[in-house]
Amino acid sequence: MEKEKFEYLDSMSNLQEIEISKEDFNFAQKDANIHDVKIKSKPVTFFKDAMKRFVKNKSSVAGGVILGLIIVGAIIGPEVMPRFGCYDVSTTHVTSADGVKSEIYLPPKLFDAGSGFFDGTISKTGILYDQENNQPVGYDLRTVSNVVTSEEYLNQAAPYGTGGFINLTYNSISTEEIADFYSYKYDYDFTNDYTIEYRFVKPYISGYKDAKYRISLMTLVGKEKTYYPLTGSDLTYTPFTQATDTKVGFVSTLFDKKEEGTLTINVTDVMSHYGLTELPAGRINIDILTDREGDKSSIFIEKLAINSTSDTSTDSVSLRGIKDANDCTIQEQKISEDGKIDKVFNKKYWTALSSSRSVLDIKFVKCNFTYDIYEDCYGVKEMKIAAYKVNEWINTGLIEYDPSGGATDDKAVLASRYKSLSSKDPIVEIVRQEGTPIWDMEEKNYTGFYLYCNISQYKYLGYPYKPRYLFGTDQYGRDYLKTILTSLRLSLVLAFGCALLNIFIGIVWGSISGYFGGIVDITMERFCDIVSGLPSIAIITLCLLHLKNDMLAFIISMFMTGWMGVAGRTRTQFYRYKGREYVLASRTLGARDGRLIFKHILPNAVGTIITSSILMIPSVIYSEASIAYLGLGLKGQLMFGVILTENSTIFQGYTMYLLFIPTIIMAFLLVSFNLFGNGLRDAFNPSLKGED
Repeated sequence: MEKEKFEYLDSMSNLQEIEISKEDFNFAQKDANIHDVKIKSKPVTFFKDAMKRFVKNKSSVAGGVILGLIIVGAIIGPEVMPRFGCYDVSTTHVTSADGVKSEIYLPPKLFDAGSGFFDGTISKTGILYDQENNQPVGYDLRTVSNVVTSEEYLNQAAPYGTGGFINLTYNSISTEEIADFYSYKYDYDFTNDYTIEYRFVKPYISGYKDAKYRISLMTLVGKEKTYYPLTGSDLTYTPFTQATDTKVGFVSTLFDKKEEGTLTINVTDVMSHYGLTELPAGRINIDILTDREGDKSSIFIEKLAINSTSDTSTDSVSLRGIKDANDCTIQEQKISEDGKIDKVFNKKYWTALSSSRSVLDIKFVKCNFTYDIYEDCYGVKEMKIAAYKVNEWINTGLIEYDPSGGATDDKAVLASRYKSLSSKDPIVEIVRQEGTPIWDMEEKNYTGFYLYCNISQYKYLGYPYKPRYLFGTDQYGRDYLKTILTSLRLSLVLAFGCALLNIFIGIVWGSISGYFGGIVDITMERFCDIVSGLPSIAIITLCLLHLKNDMLAFIISMFMTGWMGVAGRTRTQFYRYKGREYVLASRTLGARDGRLIFKHILPNAVGTIITSSILMIPSVIYSEASIAYLGLGLKGQLMFGVILTENSTIFQGYTMYLLFIPTIIMAFLLVSFNLFGNGLRDAFNPSLKGED
């Protein structure tokens, strides 16, 4: 076929020539009819397309999953968890029962004690250590481990301190130059042997200087005192009646602080020199001689022990001595029922005249250790069990026991009387039986006796096993995990109910106001302005005063103003969309107002409304907390916001978990609702329909 030639200029303005024939062109559909091709894919609904877009938003899906887990846990958790003991969150478990430790503030526990993580133990530091019994003061040895001790010296006397010095200082403002410090009275019989061991040290603290002292035996008849000096560099064995009568027998302090040594006086030999065979109501007396110039004249007494190998009377003379400065000072501090120092029955009491007393270098041992609270609460402990409790266990088939043999501490005899019948039997071992059993003909059992037993406390409390609380227990002794889930369930139900109703009212109100505009809009907006101007706290307070019901008042207060925010946003969106072309086209085609509102305008505005409204749910929980914190009501209610408020002041100690756990859950709720709401906003945005 003949070809035709064509010329053209290329981009470089060069003349180009080509040849084209008809065979160079072929029709793709030469014999076919040209028409629109039918779409083969299925149509996608608005909600299906919204779900597709939501799923592709990973952060929103994550927020939805977390939110779903929390909600499902709040609904199902309390139903599947146990209902006995601390798991019964409808009541408190604060009061100790028959010596069993209260179940409050048990820390979170998942693993066995000793693992160091979620094991139900806490660290205790700076606890006084009982040096006599070798255990921390106030703690059972079975509950402590990893004990580390350290010594501390203080200038004060207190229980569990040892040693130290009594600083005896002349402080009289009279003209006397001698002060007395004397023991409780005792009838000395010098047919027995008595010795005094003593150790004084020189003052080593600034402001005090070495005083002279004298040790004597003293009698007091009426107001007249007679002294029998026992030692001194110029001892003459001459008795005198008053301390001011003579200065015979005064010596200087014996030792420096760091020197070792104790002096011993044979009291029997000295009294024989005075011709005494007995000394009724005799006292050991220490006199202090002062020059009343400059620093205070003092003596530091470390030891003044009275001993006898032959006097075996029950009212032992050894009680009158000072073997330990801390112990002596503590005895002096004992107070009788009438509020006075108990001198009558306190054999260790020493009286001071014209002198002041203080203590120095008292040794205290403190310790750090690991404390197993669960073992203290649920472990084995010796308890006193009354007869009624024993009868209760017998009647319920837990044990067999025959107390008729009477009181005994013979373990073999006690074992023969006792038989365990159930795995729920709390008795581990019977230590002793006290009291006289009396047969009660009417009740058909024995009364009037007690058993001292080693008791498994968790069985005593009715637990089938030793409990472990993942979130610990709260100040009411309730399992904190179940408490949180139960309270969260109530709060979420209340929050969802308030939110849905407020969203519904707000959408209807805002739709009418925004769609019709004009006088309708102005009237409705002025009403909202008036109501929203009322403080929510004032509304809640008025509801409480009128209704006398915390919960009902809270619900009503949430409904009175909660819908206004949704109404305002809905109104704004209607003003935005009601003038669009597709709305005008629908109105031209005869669409009614209801169809225009709910079919054309509202679906386009629902994304923004949902996003802003979804956060209404956690805001209801915040409102609970605010009301409880301000004392306007809801206190004691099992609601999540109330729990947050009750524990809001716990900022230190191991009980901080009571604040941290609900705070973390609240943070997850808030973030999850936010992410979930953002995902719903994008999913329900019609302008994004069909986009990936």
